[in-house]
Amino acid sequence: MLRLPVVTQTPYGEQYPPPPYNPVQGQYPPPPAPAGPPPPSGTNGFAIASLIFGIIGGVLFSVIFGIIALTQIKKRNQGGKGMAITGLALSGVWLAVICVGVVVAIIANTDDVKANTDPTTRPSKEVSVRVETLKTGDCVNDLQETDSLRKLPAINCAQPHQGEVVGEFNVTGSTFPGDTAIAKQAKDRCFEILDAYSPSTKDDQSIGLYYVHPTQASWNQGDRQVLCIAEHTDGLKTGSIKG
Repeated sequence: MLRLPVVTQTPYGEQYPPPPYNPVQGQYPPPPAPAGPPPPSGTNGFAIASLIFGIIGGVLFSVIFGIIALTQIKKRNQGGKGMAITGLALSGVWLAVICVGVVVAIIANTDDVKANTDPTTRPSKEVSVRVETLKTGDCVNDLQETDSLRKLPAINCAQPHQGEVVGEFNVTGSTFPGDTAIAKQAKDRCFEILDAYSPSTKDDQSIGLYYVHPTQASWNQGDRQVLCIAEHTDGLKTGSIKG
């Protein structure tokens, strides 16, 4: 006799349990990370120029180029911001140096005092002054033969001195007459000026003439002044020779 396997049935209405839910399946992948800014597109030329001019002292150009560079770098996504800032910083250093130099020059220029024509108010100690600032009645020292004379030590005429300014005049003409011609003109005119300033020295052999006249170089710069100085040839003297 054949024996069949026993088959059981699920009761009506009963269902098999659903398969387990896998939360990973069926989800969308996360969105990609946002792209970063593009790399700089080269170095800004104005930034380079600003740095170069900042190094060599071209303050005006360095400042202008530095400002232009900083404006363009952000818009064009270029490199060179550090160069532009360095150029501007160097320009500031140069400006500070220039300001200090101007202040020092002004202070130094105060030493070039104008000698007053009143002997009692002139300095009792020698003060170096520019030749063109000397006036009639000023007493000076250190009269030497030289091709270029810019300053002389002025001193109170009551103190021992080598010479005394007796007058001045301007050479006329638009063309430099030459060293020989201008020296002759200076000699002739200065003798006349000395005689008028101090008639008593006309026959005094110890009084000589020292004159400062324009050179070709100073003539080209507008110098026309001839300065006449009576020189004590036998040593330093005190007091004025005027009268």
